[in-house]
Amino acid sequence: MFAQYACQADSAAEAARGAAALADLFTGPHRPDVLDRGSFVDTAGSHNAVWLAYWHDPQEHRRWQECGPVRSVWDGLPDEGPVGHWREACVIPLERNETLHSHRHEDIATSGLSQHAAVEMPETPVHDYWGAARDRIAASATETLEPELPVFEPDLSRDGGTRGRRVVVEVPDNVTLIRTAQDWSASTAYREKYLADVKPVKDRGVDFLAANADSGCIAARNLIEESADGTPLDRACTIAWFASLEHLMTWCRSHRTHLEIYASFYQMASGGEAPLDVAFWHEVSVLPSGSVTAEYVNCHPGTGFLPLPGHRHSVAEKA
Repeated sequence: MFAQYACQADSAAEAARGAAALADLFTGPHRPDVLDRGSFVDTAGSHNAVWLAYWHDPQEHRRWQECGPVRSVWDGLPDEGPVGHWREACVIPLERNETLHSHRHEDIATSGLSQHAAVEMPETPVHDYWGAARDRIAASATETLEPELPVFEPDLSRDGGTRGRRVVVEVPDNVTLIRTAQDWSASTAYREKYLADVKPVKDRGVDFLAANADSGCIAARNLIEESADGTPLDRACTIAWFASLEHLMTWCRSHRTHLEIYASFYQMASGGEAPLDVAFWHEVSVLPSGSVTAEYVNCHPGTGFLPLPGHRHSVAEKA
């Protein structure tokens, strides 16, 4: 189970205060197995502070979400005012997920599931060619993973109609989620090269996805990762929703912005004599219908899945 819980506001400080107000929810007997935090500015200029939570057992997430304190806080969030809140959660079938890491967590304790000792990261020969991510997804051997939404065309007709409302969005079958991350906290040999030559190129690629719906990207978030109290870390991650796995792979193998990322990474990695000490990893999941829930409270209409057509929207009922 992977879930994002966020506060959206006009300023970074206001978003951080909103996220801090949620912090105590991620404690107690049903708390997440892994909890990260980050922040980003979206295409509308709003600041979003996000909790990134993983539960190995989806039933534990359900118990957490249904417990009194969590229900009370979420139901009590204001439908109007200067801040918004949103949550996106997905149950990830293991056969529809793949992950790739440049380092073991024993060597560099990166974010995400690799933090947890129960997660094994065996070496794999299925990498370093276009299409490898699909081949690492076990379900691709027997399923086409065709999208319910073959073309993503955002519905921009609602203007501010999502403000002052609690909106649940029905998420299409076989949307694809990627979280891809970079950790330079332990880097000395490659730190300067990464920050000067690779990170700016990566950031431009994410900005392109966020602003160009014809890429098939529904939402792209370029997060600076943070400690639990909001202090920035030497880590970053991108979280993006695509209409399909093919949209993600088409961007990766053929679009200029990703090819520039690919080239800048290999130029850095091949240009030094020391072992690579910037850690990279990603998780990709193709999610079946009904496995993703998305709810937005007083958020602007460009948030997350809100740009999907209006027939997928419904007013949220409080628990």
